[in-house]
Amino acid sequence: MELENIFRDVKLNKTEIAVLRFIQNNPEQTIREGIRAVAERCYSNPSSLVRLAKKLKFSGWLELVYFIKFNITLPKRDVTNDVNFMTIQPADNLSPLLRRLEQDRILIHGSGFSQLVAQYIYNKFLVTGVNASLALWPDYEILEQKTAAKFDAIWLVSKSGRSSSALNWVKALEGKNTDLVCFTGDYQSPLAQAADTAVIIHDPQKFDDDIYWSNPFFGYCILGFEHLLKLWFMQASAGASVDAPTTIIASR
Repeated sequence: MELENIFRDVKLNKTEIAVLRFIQNNPEQTIREGIRAVAERCYSNPSSLVRLAKKLKFSGWLELVYFIKFNITLPKRDVTNDVNFMTIQPADNLSPLLRRLEQDRILIHGSGFSQLVAQYIYNKFLVTGVNASLALWPDYEILEQKTAAKFDAIWLVSKSGRSSSALNWVKALEGKNTDLVCFTGDYQSPLAQAADTAVIIHDPQKFDDDIYWSNPFFGYCILGFEHLLKLWFMQASAGASVDAPTTIIASR
């Protein structure tokens, strides 16, 4: 996993990157030996390491070390035992979203691995009679120019919620009366913040932009979507709204 991607908004020099990689590869040793030993090993000094932590918006050196240990290094070892995998924000939007499935014309998009989830959602909507289309074209504005169809809702799938493809769609939808629904792993991402309804899927490898490590995120996306369909069927048969639980839990 490239640390440059994790701290992409901060310009780092070679020494700073070397320090971060040393922590990533040796978190226990870093904690045990302390800041002076790490500075010596990386040909730096303790004050520079403290400044590095502040530069990355941490309160101090140890907060930086523990962040890397528990959020970057450890998830590589085992990321498939998590059971709490989905939340919806805002939760009150769930029932209206499900009701609109019966009449909305929906366009679904995802790129890379997310395209596989988008394809699954599209295929399942075809089976259930939802009026849906799948967009493989990465640029929504060009797609809109090429088709006369108007869509009531756009469903976007993006693991990071920060991909250029997803953000281009968000920008193109500004000012349009189109509902935006997203499946993403980061509730703080620009996509989640822009969406009318965000389905937040647990992503234990949030910073793995290359999708290298084992990760249940995309499987959870499909499980989450199937759960939404189940709630839709229940709502339709009962003729009443369905409340969204705070957290969806996968069966062990």
